[in-house]
Amino acid sequence: MSNVDFQADFPGSEQHVKKEKLQHMLGFSKTNTVGVVLAPFLCIPLYVKTTENSLLYAWLGLMALVVVGRYFLIKLIDLNANLERCFKFFNLGLGSVTFVWGIGWFIFVNPADLTSYLTYQIISLTVLFVGMAGYCVSWRSFLSFVLPLKIPELIFIMSNYNMIFWPVPLGSMIAFGLSIKMAVLFSKLWEKSFQLRLSNDAMIDQLVTEKNASIAANIAKSEFIATASHDLRQPMQSINIFIDTILSKNLPEFENGIFLRMRQSITVLNKMFNTLLDISKLDSEFKSTTVDFSIAQLVADLKLYFSDLAKDKNLSLAFYFVEMSVKGDPNLIAQIIRNLLANAIQYTDQGSIVVKIGSDEGYLTFSVEDTGQGITAEDLPIIFKEFFRSERVRSHHDGLGLGLSIVNRIVQNIGGVCKVQSEIGHGSLFTVKTRFPVSAVRSSLGELNEEAEAIKLLDGSNKPTFSATIGVIENDLSLKHAYEQYFIKAGYSVFLIPHEEKEFIECLSIIPQLSFILSDYRLGEHNGVFFIQRLREEFNEKIPACIVTADTSPTHLMLFEQLNIDVLYKPIEIASVESLISRSLALPSAQLTGSTVE
Repeated sequence: MSNVDFQADFPGSEQHVKKEKLQHMLGFSKTNTVGVVLAPFLCIPLYVKTTENSLLYAWLGLMALVVVGRYFLIKLIDLNANLERCFKFFNLGLGSVTFVWGIGWFIFVNPADLTSYLTYQIISLTVLFVGMAGYCVSWRSFLSFVLPLKIPELIFIMSNYNMIFWPVPLGSMIAFGLSIKMAVLFSKLWEKSFQLRLSNDAMIDQLVTEKNASIAANIAKSEFIATASHDLRQPMQSINIFIDTILSKNLPEFENGIFLRMRQSITVLNKMFNTLLDISKLDSEFKSTTVDFSIAQLVADLKLYFSDLAKDKNLSLAFYFVEMSVKGDPNLIAQIIRNLLANAIQYTDQGSIVVKIGSDEGYLTFSVEDTGQGITAEDLPIIFKEFFRSERVRSHHDGLGLGLSIVNRIVQNIGGVCKVQSEIGHGSLFTVKTRFPVSAVRSSLGELNEEAEAIKLLDGSNKPTFSATIGVIENDLSLKHAYEQYFIKAGYSVFLIPHEEKEFIECLSIIPQLSFILSDYRLGEHNGVFFIQRLREEFNEKIPACIVTADTSPTHLMLFEQLNIDVLYKPIEIASVESLISRSLALPSAQLTGSTVE
C-alpha cells in the first residue's frame, strides 16, 4: 500500500504514527532515566587522576543541569497537544544530554594517550548504541540524539589529527554513518509495520462487525421462526385434534376422499413445522444432556409413531435391537432416528425399512436401511446440506430439504459419525456411530430372537386400568374443547382448569384428584409451570404433567427437566400426547415422584 493510498484509507494516520513513535520513545526515556543519571558518575574513577578537578566537576555540574532539564522537558510533553512542539521538546532534551557527552572529548581525553582515547571511545559508542535501541523509530529524533554526540568527536579528531591513531576514529565514523542509515531504514520499516497493524485492526473490526451482524441475523431468524411458528402452531394443533376425532369410514365416499387428502396435507404441514422447530433449537446452541436411558423404551416410542406411517404405504417396518442401558441424550438419538425414518418412508414406495440398534467398541451405534429409490453418486456428497432436494425426486415429494441436514448437525454436536451407502433402485443405508457409552447388554447383536417378544411387550396398551382424570389448562378456546372431546371419547375424565389466577384459585376447591396435568406454556399473566406447581402443592404430590407448547425456545427445556415436566411441541398428533399420558400413568408411584426403580 502506497503512502498516498494509506492516507486516503486512514485519514489522520500520519498524526497517529507520530503519536505512536513519540509514545514509544517517551517510554524508553523514562525507563532509561536511572542510566542517564548514574552513567556520568562512572567517569569519576576513570578520569579523576588524569583530569583537573575543576574541569571534571564543571562537566558533572553541566551534566546534572541538562539531565534535570531533560526531565522537565519530557514532563512538558502532552501527547494530546501539538505533536510538532512535543517533538521539539523531546529532541532538545535528548540532544542536550548527548552534547555534554560530546564535550567530554575535550575534557577527559588526552589525544597522545591511546588508553584514554579508547576508553572514551567505548563510552561514546555505548551511548550511541543505547540511543539506537530506543530512538531509531524516528530517524529525526535519532539525529537529534547522535549528532550532538558525534560532531564534537569529529572536531576533536580533526583538531588532533597528528596525534590520533587513525584506525580507531575511522571505525567510529563508519559506525556513526551506519547507525544513521540503520535508523532511517528502521524508522521506515516501523512506519510500514504500524500501517499494516492499522490495516489489520481495521480488517478485524470489519470482520467483527460482519460477524456480529451475522449473529444478529441468525438470532433474528430464530426469533422470527419461533414467533411465527408459535402463532401458526396454535390453530394447527386444534386442526390436528379435530381431524383425529373424525372417523373417515363414517363419511360418504366422495367426502372421505377429500378428507384423506386434507389429512395428508396436514401431515406435510406438521412435518414442516417440526423441521423448523429442530432448526430453531440447533441455531439456539442447544446442548446435549447426559442421562441413562433404555433402548427398549426408545424403540417402543419410535415403533408407536412410525408403524402407521409405514402401514399407510404398505411398507414393512422392523426394529432389531439389543436391550441395553445407554448414557447420553435420548432426545437427540430419537430425533436422529426419526429424521432418518421419515426420510426412508418418504422415498420408499415398496419393500421394507429396517432399523438396527446395537453397540460398537462399547458405544451406541444404529442404522436405518430402506429399499427405496436410492441416491445418485453426484448427490451423495451434498445430501447433508440445508434445503438440498434432489432434482430427480423434487417434483414427487414435499418437504424443505432439512431432515438430513438436521441429522448431520446433531451427529456433529454429539461427536459422532454418520455414513451413507446407496444404490439407485435398491435403497440406502445410513449408519450412525455415537460416543455414548453402553452397558448391561443382554445379548449379542447376532442374537435377535428376543426382539419380537420385546416389541410385543413394549407395544402393548399402556392405558391405565383405573379411571384417570386429566386436568387441561389451555387459553385457546377451540384447542381446549378439542382436547376435551378427544380425551372423553378415549375414555378419560377431563377437567378444564381456568388460566386466570383469580378463577383458578376459586376453582381449586372443586378440582378433583388429578391423574395428569396437560397444559400450554404461554397462558397470559402466568405460564404453565406456575399452574402445574400450584396444583402439585395443592394435592401435595408430584402429579405427572406435560406442557404442549408452540413456544420453541430451548431455554425452557432445562427448567422443565428440573421440575420433572414433559414437553411436546405443537403441532403434534394427539395420539402421541395420549401415548405419553398412558405411559406416565402406567409408571409405579415411586417413579412418579422422581425415585429410581431398579
